[in-house]
Amino acid sequence: MTSGRHILLVEDESAIADLIRTALEAFDLRVTACAGVQAALDAMERGAIDLAILDLSLPDGPPDRLVARLKTASIPVIAISGDPARLAAFAPGPTLEKPFRVRALLDLVRSALAGSAG
Repeated sequence: MTSGRHILLVEDESAIADLIRTALEAFDLRVTACAGVQAALDAMERGAIDLAILDLSLPDGPPDRLVARLKTASIPVIAISGDPARLAAFAPGPTLEKPFRVRALLDLVRSALAGSAG
């Protein structure tokens, strides 16, 4: 993967966030993890983001404002959720239903970063 790229991870389940962070950092990606929408919006103010991995079920409400902000900034988003209906509503972007294989997520991350390079 592209070294040094910055990933915004928005996931409120700490075990899942830790697993994803560890996997991404193993590929020399910088990860900012947030447990909710407002924390993620705040993180966007602090620096450039190359990709967002976003749980669609968050404790502080639906991530609609965050998704809109990411799209306005042309930041690719990978949506994750245990709720197939939420994922279907997110389409046409890349999605993964929980539980998922880390390799499947890494493949999506690689593809999204390659598509946003340049």
